[in-house]
Amino acid sequence: MSAQPDFVFQPLFGARALAQWIRRGGRPARAPRGYGLRSSWHAHWFEINWRTQLQRMPRADAADPMFIVGLWRSGTTALHELVNACGGWATPQTWQCFHPSTCFLTGPPAATAAVKRPMDEGMIAAEGPQEDEFALLLLGEHSLYRGLIDPRRLLECGAVSWSEGGAPLERWREFVRGIAGAGGGRLLLKSPGHTFRIPMLCKLFPGARFIWIGRHPGEVLASNVRMWSAMMRVYALWNCADDVLQQFLREAVRACCRVLERCIAEMSREQLLWVDFEALQTDPERVLRQILQFAGNRSSHSERSLAGDIETALASVPIHRGERSAMPEDESVLQLDRVMRAARHRFGEGEG
Repeated sequence: MSAQPDFVFQPLFGARALAQWIRRGGRPARAPRGYGLRSSWHAHWFEINWRTQLQRMPRADAADPMFIVGLWRSGTTALHELVNACGGWATPQTWQCFHPSTCFLTGPPAATAAVKRPMDEGMIAAEGPQEDEFALLLLGEHSLYRGLIDPRRLLECGAVSWSEGGAPLERWREFVRGIAGAGGGRLLLKSPGHTFRIPMLCKLFPGARFIWIGRHPGEVLASNVRMWSAMMRVYALWNCADDVLQQFLREAVRACCRVLERCIAEMSREQLLWVDFEALQTDPERVLRQILQFAGNRSSHSERSLAGDIETALASVPIHRGERSAMPEDESVLQLDRVMRAARHRFGEGEG
């Protein structure tokens, strides 16, 4: 993995379970001096702060959250920001996701800040919407993003995530209940990792609805290589072999295909809405209107305010155009493309 001077290594410190998982990997190749002591110190205080926070944090019913899902680099971030900008939602912010053990104790940062994302031209704002997968990771729950820290075990992380079973994610559930309680609106969550948890999430939240955004599989695969490589340059304690990343992404495509096939077989149009990334680029107003009508109830926002909410969102959130790529001659990618077409027919606008 080549050096990338624009982005400095940033260790991810979290709960004791995460620190223990990292330690089982042995001596890190890229860790700064004193990393082991810092990791233990952070894990110790993380647990104390989390227990204290549990006694004080606000909580609200999160029975009918809205989930934005789809493979990484499919447009989930842009869609999350646009939907959230329409108002009426409670969604995790960046500072909360990266400080999940103290965010309900300390409140938001005193000064706003934003940094460039490692993989593209997008910006990450401290008080902007963020995928809760980072909070889930730092809370010690199993997450694919553990592979960002130890890429040597990326396939191991994938194997657990692709399996039918799954941990109850108790800490993550407390965290999102706190977000719902503090935000005063319907819960809006976005994480590509949740794509593989859809069957479990339907059991945890019977009233949940899902927006699946799909993008040309060839573009997604090419963009994912860049994204995971860039993220690993920032967070990895070990280097990643190219063949490991390629194999992981192929397995992710196959796992995504299985989940989507299950959604087609088991879910209704009232539960899942299909959105095309290209449609979001070419006609975002129509897509947002479709999503908000699918979502239904938004706290303090009526049908009458729909046009104004959409106009505000489009004026504040840029939509970056993706790069065109040819479809790889790979059966797993071709199969995903076929299943995506079936999902578009089953759950897309105007179909039935």
